[in-house]
Amino acid sequence: MKKFKSLLFVLFAAFVMFVPNVNAAEKVKVYLFEAGGCPWCEKETEYLEGLVGYNDTFEVIKKQLYIDHVNWEPGADYDLGYKVATLFKSAGFEDASYQGTPFVVISDLYAAAAYSTDLETIINQAYQEGDKDVVSCVANGGENCLEGGTLPVDDAKTKKEDDGTVGAVILLVIVAGFVALMIYARKTNEVDEVKTLNEKKHDDDKEEYKVNKETKETKETKETKTEEEQISKPKTVKQTTKKNNNNKKNTKRK
Repeated sequence: MKKFKSLLFVLFAAFVMFVPNVNAAEKVKVYLFEAGGCPWCEKETEYLEGLVGYNDTFEVIKKQLYIDHVNWEPGADYDLGYKVATLFKSAGFEDASYQGTPFVVISDLYAAAAYSTDLETIINQAYQEGDKDVVSCVANGGENCLEGGTLPVDDAKTKKEDDGTVGAVILLVIVAGFVALMIYARKTNEVDEVKTLNEKKHDDDKEEYKVNKETKETKETKETKTEEEQISKPKTVKQTTKKNNNNKKNTKRK
């Protein structure tokens, strides 16, 4: 029995020791989007690092929203900040903005571009409920990162899709034009062939007409000549007969 109780005590102690380790592995990520040299960003950092739970229940992760707070040139994490702010804004977080710093995001509970010293309660709530880590979800290309929120349209992706669509349309137009050209060329060839055949037939008909005409003229010439010969031949005979008769008369008179 004592051995059994000892075993239960060891198991309970191991469980108690294991729970804090699990919590430590699930520290809340407090994202601080800042601009270089921003004084309010530095004050927000000091406030967060001064809280009791810093490095135990939460950690601060800084993101470069702007290179500096004078010229406000977009920083390395500008696109991410823009997407996160737009997402929270669409879900009803009115103070969420990428146009001001510090822009602080905590789980799916808080997103505001303002200096605040009332974040400890929100951090503790996120720790108890479990960090939803919306920022990491957005950074990794997630779609349903925040309930009720809508991510902005990815201009680069849209442009790529539009370029692909335009390319497809251009290719389709080229193919259609090529097909139309082939059809036109084929019809043109057919028309030329028909035209050539008609011209050849016309030439043949013309040649046949010429031959027929010459044949007819030759035939008519021959017939005319024959008739003339037939007409002139009896006259010759008659004249010869008459001459012979005259010769006979002359002979008789002698």
